[in-house]
Amino acid sequence: MDRMERQDFELYRHLREKLEHRCERLCHLYAEQYYDVDKDDRQIYINNVELGKSGRILINFSDGTVEEMLYLPPEYVWRTDEEVKLLMALDRDRKEEDLRNIRDHHEGK
Repeated sequence: MDRMERQDFELYRHLREKLEHRCERLCHLYAEQYYDVDKDDRQIYINNVELGKSGRILINFSDGTVEEMLYLPPEYVWRTDEEVKLLMALDRDRKEEDLRNIRDHHEGK
């Protein structure tokens, strides 16, 4: 491997590690926001990260016992934790409102 290829590989490896670390943090934030967990202390293992057809990032991860997948907006990668928490809370509230509306609509028939 010549010097340039090695530098490219090392840069890729470094970026991949940073992306996996950020995705691990996003998994914790998701659990804390959507499952009302004060602090998600699980050990998260990132198995794969890719861009889905919808434009969202697909994070395939496990906590050692269960393998899960998260589809998140790509901007969550570069936004701060506080911004992500706010966006997740807004999304959660919107989904809960949508479910209430569907339930009310069905009960009203």
